[in-house]
Amino acid sequence: MRLKNICLLVLSLWCIAVKTNAQTPRSITEKLKSTNILVQQYLLTYKQALNNALDKNDFASALLNLNHIILFEPNNGQALYLRARGFESIGLYERAIFDYDNAQRVGYTDPQLYYFLAKIEIKAGLGEESFRSYNEFFRSQPSQFHKKELRFESGIAAKMAKEYKACVEDMSFVIDEGKDEADAHFNRGICFSELNLLKEAQRDFKEAAKIKPSLKNHWYYITYDRIYKNNCKLTEQQFLTTINKEFNKQDYFDAFIDAQLGLKCHPESKALMAKQLEAMLTQFDPYYDEIIVFYQDFVKKHGIDPVMQQKMDQLLAAKKQISVSDHPYDKNYPNDIEMPVRYRNVNEYLQLAEDKLSQKGDLNLVIEYCNNALRIEPKNAKAYLLRANAFMQMNSPITYPLAWRDAHLAITNKPDLSMAYTIRGTVYFQENDLNAAMADITKAIDLKKDNYEAKVIMVKLLDKLGNKEQANELYKNILKEAPNLNELKSLANRNAPL
Repeated sequence: MRLKNICLLVLSLWCIAVKTNAQTPRSITEKLKSTNILVQQYLLTYKQALNNALDKNDFASALLNLNHIILFEPNNGQALYLRARGFESIGLYERAIFDYDNAQRVGYTDPQLYYFLAKIEIKAGLGEESFRSYNEFFRSQPSQFHKKELRFESGIAAKMAKEYKACVEDMSFVIDEGKDEADAHFNRGICFSELNLLKEAQRDFKEAAKIKPSLKNHWYYITYDRIYKNNCKLTEQQFLTTINKEFNKQDYFDAFIDAQLGLKCHPESKALMAKQLEAMLTQFDPYYDEIIVFYQDFVKKHGIDPVMQQKMDQLLAAKKQISVSDHPYDKNYPNDIEMPVRYRNVNEYLQLAEDKLSQKGDLNLVIEYCNNALRIEPKNAKAYLLRANAFMQMNSPITYPLAWRDAHLAITNKPDLSMAYTIRGTVYFQENDLNAAMADITKAIDLKKDNYEAKVIMVKLLDKLGNKEQANELYKNILKEAPNLNELKSLANRNAPL
């Protein structure tokens, strides 16, 4: 009997939908166009404020305005590119790298993008990534491959990436093209020593020190041969005991050497890496590049160490170069969106968005996750649906049309999503477009018989259309089948007889 009543109810709803659809709904194309116009009008203030901030070199204000623009125009390549430059200016290098990646992904084609990305990856200590970006930059602009300054930078990236043969090749080009290239000789010497070509390394170190005498005091100059003649007879603990004694004497140079010796024999030792880093931090200015690279290696192998992170940030704050704990150097910029992670896949982003929605978390972050997923997979219906859900929950005049648009795009890419029809129909209902609302809500219930959220909207629709008897029948069914439904609160003031 209950099944028969439900079937009759669905059939009657279908008849109502057919009847109301006799009135022509607004064109989907027109509504998409009007939504896009509304977004542009909404963002106009932020874009004007952005231009004013850029004119004043006010990076904090510029970034805040760019956050709004990118949230609602996620494929605005120029905005992503500008935000990357802004993040770079206040030390948030990993955020900048993420935006450079996304600017490329959405088709932004500034020819210098790979170059800026490569340089910032060096500053962030991401040697392998920087090496790849330089190669991509040279591939896209072959004429740049013959510029001495760029080959030196590329050589540094190769050294950081442990691509020592490429490092030697780049530094050799610089030496051949230039004059008195002390730093090129020195870096080539390091790369020769890593290739165990100690005679070549020795010649380069001597030439570098001859041109630039201060290099004689560089720890690599003093230690390169000792490191490679190490015979690995000591255990990890014996190395650590020796290093701790040297620290107690404030003999940081020998502590650095013994930590390096120990790591050649015990490359997976977190304790030895921590000791080498601690020793290097006593010589922060001359070894800035090496320290950043070494710290990144430490994090990749052993994760973030809060003590080391704090020490790094204290020293980096004076240089205003990079914040390893994601704290901007401009205190006027609040970091209210969690750090993005490079190279996540679509499913990871969608799971993060779902989790945030279920936890009633930060809706902006839900939208950001969905934006990232859609940049990778532009026709992902689930991403559109999750983003539509977030826009609906924002309860804003600007976000309801965006929820409608995303629900429509979800339906376009996957026509059997009941919740997408629910969201689109709800927006139609809010706009008093009852014909379109009835069609979508009926479809939502047809696709998913236990879609009670759609059924609640249907009760409101039937009430508004004057079909009180059917509204009451549906209301009683909902109360019986889902008495704890949260959406029932919106019907609490109905004067419907039970």
